[in-house]
Amino acid sequence: MLGKRVGDVIPLEKVELQNVEFNSSTDSEPRLQRIMGFIEDVEIRNIGIWGMGGIGKSRTLKLLNNRLVESHMFDIVIWVTVSGEGSRRKVQNDIAERLKYNKKDMSDNGLRAFISNKLSVMKFLLILDDIWEKIDLCDVGIPILNQDNGCKVLLTTRDLDVCRQMETNEEIQMEKLSEEEAWSLFNEKVGDVVMSPSIEPIARDIVKKCSGLPLAIIVIGSSLRKIRYVSVWRNTLRKLQLPSTPQIKGMEKAVFSCLRISYDRLPNDFERNLFLYCSLYPEDDEILTTELVEYCWLEGYIQGVDSIEEARDDGRHMVMNLVDASLLERGDDEEHIKMHDIIRDFALKEASGFLVKTGKHVKYPPEEREWLESQKISLMGCSLGCLLERPNCESLSTLLLQYNSQLTMIPDSFFKCMHSLCILDLSQTEIKSLPSSLCNLGNLRGLYLKDCRNLEELPSQVGALKQLEVLDLGGKIAINLGGETAIKYLPRVVGELTRLKRLIVGFQHHNCWRKTEEWNMKLRVPTGIIPKLPYLEELSLYVKDGPLCVDKEQWDDESMEVVVEELCRLEHLTYLDAYFPNVECLEHFLRQRKSVWCRRFRFRVGTPIRDPSLYWHNQQWERCLVYKGGFGTSHAAIMETLAHCSYFLLGYHLTIRKLSELGLANMNELKECWIIRCDKMKTLFDGDEQQETCALLPNLKKLQIEILPELRSLFDGPLLPGSLSKLTELRLQYCDNLKKVFQLGIIRQLCSLESLEVRYCLTVEQIIEIEEEMSMSVASHTHNVISYNNDRLILPNIKKIILSSLPELVSICRGFSNFEWPSLETIYIWDCPKLKSLSFLSNGTNIVAPALERIDCESEWWEALEWEDNDIKQRLQPLFSPF
Repeated sequence: MLGKRVGDVIPLEKVELQNVEFNSSTDSEPRLQRIMGFIEDVEIRNIGIWGMGGIGKSRTLKLLNNRLVESHMFDIVIWVTVSGEGSRRKVQNDIAERLKYNKKDMSDNGLRAFISNKLSVMKFLLILDDIWEKIDLCDVGIPILNQDNGCKVLLTTRDLDVCRQMETNEEIQMEKLSEEEAWSLFNEKVGDVVMSPSIEPIARDIVKKCSGLPLAIIVIGSSLRKIRYVSVWRNTLRKLQLPSTPQIKGMEKAVFSCLRISYDRLPNDFERNLFLYCSLYPEDDEILTTELVEYCWLEGYIQGVDSIEEARDDGRHMVMNLVDASLLERGDDEEHIKMHDIIRDFALKEASGFLVKTGKHVKYPPEEREWLESQKISLMGCSLGCLLERPNCESLSTLLLQYNSQLTMIPDSFFKCMHSLCILDLSQTEIKSLPSSLCNLGNLRGLYLKDCRNLEELPSQVGALKQLEVLDLGGKIAINLGGETAIKYLPRVVGELTRLKRLIVGFQHHNCWRKTEEWNMKLRVPTGIIPKLPYLEELSLYVKDGPLCVDKEQWDDESMEVVVEELCRLEHLTYLDAYFPNVECLEHFLRQRKSVWCRRFRFRVGTPIRDPSLYWHNQQWERCLVYKGGFGTSHAAIMETLAHCSYFLLGYHLTIRKLSELGLANMNELKECWIIRCDKMKTLFDGDEQQETCALLPNLKKLQIEILPELRSLFDGPLLPGSLSKLTELRLQYCDNLKKVFQLGIIRQLCSLESLEVRYCLTVEQIIEIEEEMSMSVASHTHNVISYNNDRLILPNIKKIILSSLPELVSICRGFSNFEWPSLETIYIWDCPKLKSLSFLSNGTNIVAPALERIDCESEWWEALEWEDNDIKQRLQPLFSPF
């Protein structure tokens, strides 16, 4: 250590442990090991540990501190509990005290110089516990951390944003305890009584309710220590199952007070209100962020925005702030968030005027008194069969009744005393009509009727909802797409809702194969309505797709051309889901529209014949073009739209011979592509467009090709670097002129491919074509393209191969086939009678697919396989899974 003086070294000091403990060897060891790994890494200097209050951050660091006493990794470990409004002076004083300097009258700058001088000759670890805002370490006097001095700073916080402000090199989120860890900790606190046969089942339910939060487990476990009365255990569980749990001994003081600090420190009431609003959702529910944000915007929690898009952006920012503050959790995907059970209990206690009764066990509506006292009511997912005739609830602003599958009727006077109601959600109920008292909802801003499959029409009283900004008659599949209502026509009364900003309509599907009454398709969207809605930002006019759904039979093309003309006048559109009868109609819209390009859209263009196979299951794509039944080479409007697309379906084109006719540069943003029944298409790309110096589909992740009778190759000619580099799924079906799926030079580009599926291609002989002479030349060409030094790695990430109904398939990889398949997990082979060997799985003596888990195939086929080495068959035999 440079300049180190023996007399300056201060002995390490243990941190006094609080009596709130848990088994460090069982519960904390993985966390400690991970932190120790970062401490030992010479390139990491600042480490942040973050998580909700009560998750065990401080306790883990105290155990770490005391372990470091024995390791002699540092000359000194300095622990500072910052908390609350921890000032620079407070931090300096604590550090100075640890350095055995107790003069209190030194100036801030003097203390800074003292600390800097002392620590500059030591290898130190500074632990800053419970930070709420950025601390300038230079102002405190902390020397610059570098690899030479080996010094480290370790901090804990509830807010990930604090880690960012402190410029930590690594952030560790303290996760909830696993089920096993939680049970172990609870056992430790409660004692042997928990093993009683009459108590253990109740105890396990109690632990589940704590959802892995150590502080809650400790508090509740301590309150039940050595108690053998089953009635007390049952009562504790019952209290935990109530909407709020402060009556359990210690919960208010230890747990809720801890959470209240985080809640009180939120920057404004808007974020606090959004946080509380989350408690209206059922326990353990995955909350759709866009839905939550839209509710909060309509409630007035998001202000200072000029559009729904801005409200969503602002709302998402608020939601992520709450996630960073450990008050919300990320959901199973990017679109959802969750609320911890204990935090939800806290939110319901903090919220004023919230009435929340959710779940199938709720069979009866709230009593009159409860309606009177409520401002927000959530009855999501209940088993309500009826409602009160006329509840008195003048202060009610939110009423959430969605997912009540037994609710078939709303009393006629139900809404008469709900003059303040702002949000009404009746989605996925079985109601057939809306009551006349709907006209009393003069302040309603959002009406949600998604997937009300029995709702056949909107009443004339809808016209009285003059403040309505959102009318959603769509479906649950996606926030912006139509769904399954029984509504045939958009009523003219919608034209009176002049403040409407978002209109989503999922019309009833007209099945012309069945004998039903004749529909007047001109009335799907009566002309003259759209011009009366000048503030529309988001519009979806959609018939739920299905195997027998063809746009031509769902719309009147002549009237839709008039509607498209009306759409051109809308100045604020950011989302549009619409049907264009032909390319010329789309061209007219693109040239005449007053709005800029929609951020999100779903355009359906063209009218092919009916075909049950043309059914695109995924309907939640937001920049999507479905082009059916095209012909000729007039592609200008399609190409312009395609340049903005993430998802593209091309079907029934009568003349197109290759996908690249639409321009490679226009496909740079595509993520998914489906090509079906283009009878003249021979290849996707043949090299003629090379002058464009453009990689082929550089962002494409999924490619599905079906029923191309003239397809002879996927790609002809060399591909430029970056082509297909993100493709993860490839599916080929019914391509009856295709003999070889890939050439080696092309397959080397597919470094991200995870799933390959080839079915019902009657002439396919090989999956990968390899010729000795081409192998060498292509390998040298592609070495500069793909960063693999090992020529034996061609599909390094392939996990699944499915080969089905390929009567001429002879080999998967014939010729020079000494390749490795490091990620391959599953092989599925069915009805491939000429495929006699799985030699591609071995190099003669060794299996080259170390991750392989199963081979699904027919027993007779498996037994008839030819093996170069019988030992390979014996080693693969356990993976064989017969149909």
